[in-house]
Amino acid sequence: MTTKEENNESQSFDPSQIAGIYQPRAKHGIQVHGRNPQRVDVKDLEREPMKFIALGLVHMKQQLEKLAIMSVDHSKPVDEYQVQSVTVESNPFIEVLPQYETPELIEAILVTGPAAATFSLQLGDRNWSLVMPASQFIYLSPLVLCLSRTDRRILTASGTGEWSLELMGHADTRGNLI
Repeated sequence: MTTKEENNESQSFDPSQIAGIYQPRAKHGIQVHGRNPQRVDVKDLEREPMKFIALGLVHMKQQLEKLAIMSVDHSKPVDEYQVQSVTVESNPFIEVLPQYETPELIEAILVTGPAAATFSLQLGDRNWSLVMPASQFIYLSPLVLCLSRTDRRILTASGTGEWSLELMGHADTRGNLI
């Protein structure tokens, strides 16, 4: 073969020889949009541009409302605590009151008390039975508990001594931008 015949063969490449029959995806002259393959055509709204703009603004408002709900506001910190001497016979529990009128997102819990004492921690509808380690404190974090104003925050101790319960987090103001 001469070099002229080799050039002709390389220019006349037939894809059907490799992997079956070659069929182009789009015919020549057809415009294909990369991001939006089907063109949106709303003729009745395009005749009245103010309705078209109003529809766009309503859609934008709906999307921005979703962003406001997802954002977290840390401007109202929660630090609820109660320190108390507990005797099993007369007063075996410590109750902490909510700080805000809105729900609260509790992100950390600190409990101190006598070593090896057992206690129960009730936060809303959650109940935990725990044993105090030799360090005389338990720090539970990271966590996120959403407690409403009516949810109970109670530590019930089974041992006599100085106990404390501290809840830390922030008020849940998602979606409330006022």
